[in-house]
Amino acid sequence: MRQFYELLVANFKMTVRNRQALFWLFLFPVMMMGLFGIAFAGGQPQPKLGLVDLDRSQMSQAVRKGFDQAQVLDIKSYRALGPARADLKSGDLDGVVGLRDGLADTVGQALGAGSTNRARAAKIDLYFDPSNTFVSGVARGGVAGVLDEIDRAAGGAPKLLELESHSVRQRNFRYIDFLVPGIIAMTLMNSAMFGLAGTIVNYRERGILRRLKVTPQPLPIFLSAQIANQLLFSILRAVLLVVVARVFFDVSVVGSYLALFVVIIIGSLCFVTIAFTVASVSKNREISDSISNLITMPMMFLGGVFFPVESAPAWIQPVISALPLKYLADATRNVMIRGEGLEAIGLELTVLVAVTVVFFIASVLMWRWE
Repeated sequence: MRQFYELLVANFKMTVRNRQALFWLFLFPVMMMGLFGIAFAGGQPQPKLGLVDLDRSQMSQAVRKGFDQAQVLDIKSYRALGPARADLKSGDLDGVVGLRDGLADTVGQALGAGSTNRARAAKIDLYFDPSNTFVSGVARGGVAGVLDEIDRAAGGAPKLLELESHSVRQRNFRYIDFLVPGIIAMTLMNSAMFGLAGTIVNYRERGILRRLKVTPQPLPIFLSAQIANQLLFSILRAVLLVVVARVFFDVSVVGSYLALFVVIIIGSLCFVTIAFTVASVSKNREISDSISNLITMPMMFLGGVFFPVESAPAWIQPVISALPLKYLADATRNVMIRGEGLEAIGLELTVLVAVTVVFFIASVLMWRWE
């Protein structure tokens, strides 16, 4: 019994002294619960819809009033479909509701016929962007709910209004289409944070950096070689993921491969400089991995990799907007599934370049050979 007690105490002490083990045992599950709670604490997002009334009748006014009273929808009025659909394609709207000319006549005919025939119901058009899978689904559900409520208020029979959905893109998108660009962005981040940073710290612990310091090799040459190696493998990983997604899941790149290549290079450079900064301030591999975990974990859950973050509470949105992974995931997704070019993702690339410059300067200033 005494031997068991001594072994138990010894194992307990070893575990407590291992900071990395304590992270995975206690801090990691708490962080996961906290991040998931923050991401979904805001509940269901409120879709932004444009409403175009082409009928301009008392009936269409009543339908518009029903949409205005719906608390789950944010409604903005337009005079024509063209500007509303343009805002939808640019991302300013999550959907466009169109009330067709002749709406009042169709509803009047349905009421006069006294029939429940669905073919006689007036069609309400909803234009949506399927690449925004989560919010567009919420928008369609919200619009359908409003139309059902208007029908119930009118007596429920015959059915007066029927939703007709129209995609503004040529193909429908699945969750896997949303997920793959996020996985590529996350892979670029993790390969730098856990691969490069850990390697540099390991070199320092083994004295390799000390020996390199006394050689004629300048620091820029050493850093350039490390960066080039990381970029090469980042490109290979991204190519592998794109090929696997295409072959096994039928996920294609809608936009330019050149634009995607530029995004991968800039995104990799961004996280390479962050990794160098982590390596510069870390005394050993354990500290390096702990800092990397503290940096990457919030970004994985709040950077829009696995799910949209529009539903997150308003108070956390400024934090989300400061995460480099969000801009990398958005840029990759906009190129792959929305077909946008470099000009359209200029904001995302600018932020990534700015982060790269800041952390490059920080890593140079804090760099230690020993």
